[in-house]
Amino acid sequence: MRRSGSNGNAAAETSPAVRETRPISERVRRGLSALTAAENRVAQALLDDYPVAGLETVARFAKRAGTSGPTILRFISRLGFESYAGFQNTLRSEVQKQLQGPLARYPSRPSWGDGSDVHERVGLAICGNIERAVRGLPRQDYGEITRLICDPKRAVFCLGGRFTQMLATYFHHCLRELRPGARLVREGSAGWADYLLDVRRGDVLVVFDFRRYQRDVLEFAGGAAAQGAVIILVTDIWNSPIAALSTHVIACPVEVPTAFDSAVAGLAMVEVLIASVVERLGEGAKRRIETLETLRQPFHLESAPPGAGRKAAQNPIAAGRKAKQSRKPGKKANGKAGVKSGRSTG
Repeated sequence: MRRSGSNGNAAAETSPAVRETRPISERVRRGLSALTAAENRVAQALLDDYPVAGLETVARFAKRAGTSGPTILRFISRLGFESYAGFQNTLRSEVQKQLQGPLARYPSRPSWGDGSDVHERVGLAICGNIERAVRGLPRQDYGEITRLICDPKRAVFCLGGRFTQMLATYFHHCLRELRPGARLVREGSAGWADYLLDVRRGDVLVVFDFRRYQRDVLEFAGGAAAQGAVIILVTDIWNSPIAALSTHVIACPVEVPTAFDSAVAGLAMVEVLIASVVERLGEGAKRRIETLETLRQPFHLESAPPGAGRKAAQNPIAAGRKAKQSRKPGKKANGKAGVKSGRSTG
């Protein structure tokens, strides 16, 4: 089972600065290419059931990975930890972060609330998140994910949670214009079994699940996987439990210096994937969009022409003038009506 992550020097990924800012799962994915075959089995075992596998004893973790205790310890050392206990303490800290809600993340900076530099702090954090997300997925994984999404023999289902449904919806809106067979699993898990009914072996589920992970989204992914679907997960850097079911995992940093996590890196990855689909499908997708534009014409969905906003703003003024003009003859009419009704006019 593949886990998406950038190629790179493992030593560079274990510097003290990196250890402080990046979760273990991200470091593992980024260092896969530098691991030995035995260490790679340890990495895959950890990512397949993250973080539970790493919270087991060395002996149980080694049995899970099909390797030895010394290999586990070498792997832990390569990640930059001096002891297995230190490795597990970091994992436990990550679990606590996964469960955090907005209230727990409320900033504690003394200057928070004065608004003096919030735009710069949050803006720079968002830019950094986008860069890390885009660089965190190797080129070969972009290619494989794009191939799966573009395969006309596969239906593509898009699913998100309470907040991430907007990402799934946007991805679906773009994808359905480029290829047939794209379906959005609508909000409201009470009807999700109806969608599972149509999932076939080889179909693709693109699922968005950020902390705090939703049990109903996990259940749908589990049902789709059981029916043979290929799972592509877009999640945060701590990994949704759906990662254990996924063929590809796209990790997006979400932390910004405010109460709510940011979805911008996830949106950026949606746009990158859609751009990859556009290039891969080429002229076929272009012809589909041309057909769609023709079909839209009877429904009058064309864009507003330039300057329409200014004209709309002027309309109330023009309407007011017309109303004043119409009221003048109205008074005469009322006077005549008064004569007819017997009212005195002089």
